[in-house]
Amino acid sequence: MVHHDQQMEQPSVPRWMRVSTTSGLVGGVLMTITGLALLSVLNEAEFAVVDPLGAVAMVLLALALPALYASERHWFGRLATAGFGLLSSGWLLAAVALPVAVYGPGVAFLAFLLGLLVAMVGAFAFGVATLRTDATAAPRGAAWFLVAALPVGLPFAVGFTTYVMGQGADPWAGPLLCYGLAWVVFGRYLRERGSGALAAGAVAR
Repeated sequence: MVHHDQQMEQPSVPRWMRVSTTSGLVGGVLMTITGLALLSVLNEAEFAVVDPLGAVAMVLLALALPALYASERHWFGRLATAGFGLLSSGWLLAAVALPVAVYGPGVAFLAFLLGLLVAMVGAFAFGVATLRTDATAAPRGAAWFLVAALPVGLPFAVGFTTYVMGQGADPWAGPLLCYGLAWVVFGRYLRERGSGALAAGAVAR
């Protein structure tokens, strides 16, 4: 009976955090596929398939941000707070602007690019903060993908599409690929550890 009561008292992961974590993992996979597809230099018919895929991935990754924040906020300093704030606000703008640009006025794509730039600057800062702290168990690989997304992913995409594919196109493919890979790692980490347990452990400290 005592053992049963102890099991009943153990905190469970809230449903919204399970949904958020799953969104991150699935969105990371879809964004990785989107980034790889964009690097192949698509034609109009292929864009008709990849654009909706990317839009869905953007929304899923926006829904994943609360789980990452809940599990990691206990160690946030100024750099991590600023980085995560820029990452979140920029990504939300991009996630809203992309489907509008795809299915509505094309001028909304400028808002997508602005949001993506802000998000990648924030990802760089948040990744650096994650690498500098010992207060988190978050995978270093995910942090490195965030750090590399803009300064490495952007020139890689330009160089690859120009000199390998023979047609420079979609320079944002590199940052999106790195960001997608980061979320594949983050999503697995949050799912395996249990983001609710991580948040509870942070409070206990």
